[in-house]
Amino acid sequence: MADTRNIPVSITHAGRTMERTEVVEYLKVLSQHVLIRMELEKELEELRAELAEETKEEKGKAILPPEPDPPLKESYPLLTLIGVPFLIICILLSDFSAAEKAAVAVVSIAALLFSLIRHRRANERAQADWEERKAAYEKEMERIQNLNSEVTAQDPPAVAELKNQLSQTEEAYEKICASLEYQEKRDILAPNYRKGIIPCILYGFFMDGRVNTLSEAVNLFHEEMHRQNQEQNQLRQQQEMEMHLNALMLQQNLNAARLSSQIEDAKNEIELQILMDSLYTTDMINLLRKEMQ
Repeated sequence: MADTRNIPVSITHAGRTMERTEVVEYLKVLSQHVLIRMELEKELEELRAELAEETKEEKGKAILPPEPDPPLKESYPLLTLIGVPFLIICILLSDFSAAEKAAVAVVSIAALLFSLIRHRRANERAQADWEERKAAYEKEMERIQNLNSEVTAQDPPAVAELKNQLSQTEEAYEKICASLEYQEKRDILAPNYRKGIIPCILYGFFMDGRVNTLSEAVNLFHEEMHRQNQEQNQLRQQQEMEMHLNALMLQQNLNAARLSSQIEDAKNEIELQILMDSLYTTDMINLLRKEMQ
């Protein structure tokens, strides 16, 4: 009878006892399902994007999402609203003739009203443009969501081929999702460790010989996550320190350049003053010589 005392066993979160080989085989199958589902999701996304582009009315024309909020209506310049009436009042209180005052007032008021109307229309056009872009984007998103893999007689060959590929990929995706759900319902791994690529990481620990039981794999997973977080924090701190040092060096270089410029300017001023003093002395000597003669 074989001695089973040294065979590594795992106790699942549901209390089930499993040997190492059973755990490794389960993690292998689960990892394969996870990776295949990820590949199919990527393929579905690419096929749907190609189908959306192929069925677009204007191919190659990108429909970008508008800003989240409508454009803010800018208020009319307050200085103009105050300045124009003040100018009109000044003209009315001036010594101009009544006809000249009336003409200036009419022209000023007309210019102000024209500017106000133009400003309002500009805001209205901006609002209308935003609403138009938003409606076009929502319509495009709705069209993409309603795309399906059903081939119709009106479909061009390229569209029909894409729909056939999409149909096959959707079928494969549904099958792998159903199979993955069955594997997860075996309840060997706790729900938190079935997310994303965690099963693949746990399977890698077993394949590398780093663990022999599920509890060891889970503990190692948390240790690795903690280590990575520490490394990322250290890297972020190093980057922040480097940025700070670079800023200090840049400031020192700027200060050194400024100091060098100031020294050069002072040197030039001294040399210029010496030259002027020398010229003044020479001129005075020449003048005295002329007077002595």
